[in-house]
Amino acid sequence: MSAATSLPETPATPLPSPLPSPEPHERLSGPRRAVVLFVVQGIPLLGFCAGVWLFLREGIRAWDVGLLAAMYLLTMVGIEVGFHRYFAHRTFETTRPLRALFLILGSMAGQGSALLWSAVHRTHHAHTDQPGDIHSPWLGRRSAWDKLCGFFWAQFLWYLDVPAIGRFGRLLDRHRASPAGLLASRETDQEHRFARTLPDFLRDEPLVRLNQRYGTWVLLGFALPALAGGLVTGSWAGALRGLVWGGLVRYYVVQQVTFAINSVGHTVGVRSLNSRDYSRNNVVMAVLTLGAGWHNNHHAFPGSARVDFRWWQVDLGGLLIRLLARLGLAWEVRAPSPEALAAARTGH
Repeated sequence: MSAATSLPETPATPLPSPLPSPEPHERLSGPRRAVVLFVVQGIPLLGFCAGVWLFLREGIRAWDVGLLAAMYLLTMVGIEVGFHRYFAHRTFETTRPLRALFLILGSMAGQGSALLWSAVHRTHHAHTDQPGDIHSPWLGRRSAWDKLCGFFWAQFLWYLDVPAIGRFGRLLDRHRASPAGLLASRETDQEHRFARTLPDFLRDEPLVRLNQRYGTWVLLGFALPALAGGLVTGSWAGALRGLVWGGLVRYYVVQQVTFAINSVGHTVGVRSLNSRDYSRNNVVMAVLTLGAGWHNNHHAFPGSARVDFRWWQVDLGGLLIRLLARLGLAWEVRAPSPEALAAARTGH
């Protein structure tokens, strides 16, 4: 098995401006929007506020910082290396146990199941910053005020216009015994369109079964730091601090950093490579997301397992994949050829 595979794709052409307005689609009703907003943003914010209150009351200890950092890294690896580079883009292949680990770690971030996350992301790439893109900050945004609203919509509110997020898991449950029928379906609702982006995974029954235990993995993301805090300190107070810092605060921070790829990653930074969108490279986001912040690099070559195309660009997610390849735990690791990279830089 080869350790690296060149990408056949060529870089896209620059994006014309301005973009058209988005096509209308089904949205959640007012009361349901409020409930979803509270669950997705309100509850995590309350958890973060619990951390602020604990900090003001008792300060923060080295073990708190360690749990926060460890859980942040684990769940961010699950999102960036697992959900993003493996499940959404299949930029490399790996073993079944490691694939299961990536699914569990990514699910602990609480951003939806691996298959739902991948379907949303594949839809985003099929229509990036064009009508049909689920969370572009640019569609129909012309004035400065519209663009500011678009930024915050892409960060905090876009999922309110994607009702299929709440129905996708039930759809998979109904068709678990007949994935071929689901993939062949001509239904035009959003959740069926999502499902049709996943022909490589829906026929893998063990993977789908693991995916459908998403709620268990989310709870595990809170139970692990609470358990660690309790065992190390030998007290319920330590377990509570572990829950707050490694669970609640970590959850909110990882959520907002990942969501910022939708907003910051398409508005703030530089475009080093040709692509048909407004994606940007942002060094701060690259550090925080283990490489996803080299977002223009990613959109120029979405099938690449690495996004560090300059010597000074740090891509921790790509480094992990290359380490796994050296250990024989990853193969068919895809990367653009030097000629493709040179062509992508033309005009920059």
